[in-house]
Amino acid sequence: MKFKCEEVEQITVILENRPGILADLCAYLSDHRVNLRAIAALDSTDVGSGRLVVDNPERAKIALSDAGVEYTSQRCLGVEMPNNPGGFAGIARNLSLAGINIDYIYASGLPRTGKALGIFGVSDLERALALDWGS
Repeated sequence: MKFKCEEVEQITVILENRPGILADLCAYLSDHRVNLRAIAALDSTDVGSGRLVVDNPERAKIALSDAGVEYTSQRCLGVEMPNNPGGFAGIARNLSLAGINIDYIYASGLPRTGKALGIFGVSDLERALALDWGS
């Protein structure tokens, strides 16, 4: 199975946990012509966090700063893969055999295209990018 791997910049935001806050954030990014490639939202009692991979991280950071939203950014592994059984197993096995831990993952699949996009927080990004991904 072939995988297309690349380094992606993930932006993490901390937001109040209330109805509409995520809608406001997404609308604000859209108003600034920032396209979301992947998103994960996690909650706790009072605050939530969002992990975003966008098409233009610099423009997104400017928009977030203008809106007064605090953020951090991290480098992650982005993997485009076939959307079929065994895709994630192959990625997890490849990383495991190299001794690279998966700290977290979020993903989306596009059934009509036959592709999926996975965002992986890994313990060693440089080694993960250097692995043979069958491409």
